Amino acid sequence: MNATTQAPVDGRSARWARHREERRAELLDVARHLIHENGPDVTMEDIAAASGTSKSIVYRYFEDKATLQQALGRSILSAMHAKLLDEMRELESEVGREPAADERIHAMIRAYVETAQRSPAVYRFVTRPSDGLNHFLNSVSRLVATFLSDDVPAPQIWAHGAVGFVEAAVDTWMTELQQQATQDDPGTRRPLLTSDELVTYLITWLMKGMHA
Repeated sequence: MNATTQAPVDGRSARWARHREERRAELLDVARHLIHENGPDVTMEDIAAASGTSKSIVYRYFEDKATLQQALGRSILSAMHAKLLDEMRELESEVGREPAADERIHAMIRAYVETAQRSPAVYRFVTRPSDGLNHFLNSVSRLVATFLSDDVPAPQIWAHGAVGFVEAAVDTWMTELQQQATQDDPGTRRPLLTSDELVTYLITWLMKGMHA
């Protein structure tokens, strides 16, 4: 069947596919807000109730929590990617040249830390050990590799190592923040790194070894 004899797309099928995609996006948005407010231990039943629908409908769009974790991770990564592209264009416009490797890495780590800090519960949900976490970190690594300059050797290996390092460091930092927030006696609290300080240290630790 060639282009002139190919049957037209069924309009009803196209509308149904669009409806399913919109409904899935709505459920994902509800899940994100619910996790942000109530923590990463929300259930599929909680999401169904908050969406005003049944659990079976939620499972129709997300077969399990790992699928939901992957979908939420992809959504977060997409937002990070768009933010990074905007920052790279803005930086290139300001300095009149292509951003250097350290500038690119700084922007990416800052975006990662800000994402975690913006909603710790959602970050905890997305980065729970599972296939969903592996998918998220692998996707972040591929994104990092595309932003590296050409003079970085073995960019995929460097990106995977850097993402693993940053993820572990941010996870520890978030845990310490949470523990400090629950301490009853403010006098026992020790100073912790601010998000800007964390980004600066991570950049310093990573960039020292980039061109070794």
